[in-house]
Amino acid sequence: MSAEYWDKPVAAAPWLSYRCRGRYGFIMIGASDDVDAMRQALRSTDAPTDLRRWNGTEYVPVSS
Repeated sequence: MSAEYWDKPVAAAPWLSYRCRGRYGFIMIGASDDVDAMRQALRSTDAPTDLRRWNGTEYVPVSS
């Protein structure tokens, strides 16, 4: 069974892959670091939650 697109990395090098929940589903993000990822998420929604970073095999929660 293949994973859905939100369960795979989407960013091209040198960016890191992130995802967060927006109002209507996942927002896929390519960013340089955690702060940049949240800044990018805020461009798509006013209330991003559950920011996660791709660790090579899965998305893991970003520490505050």
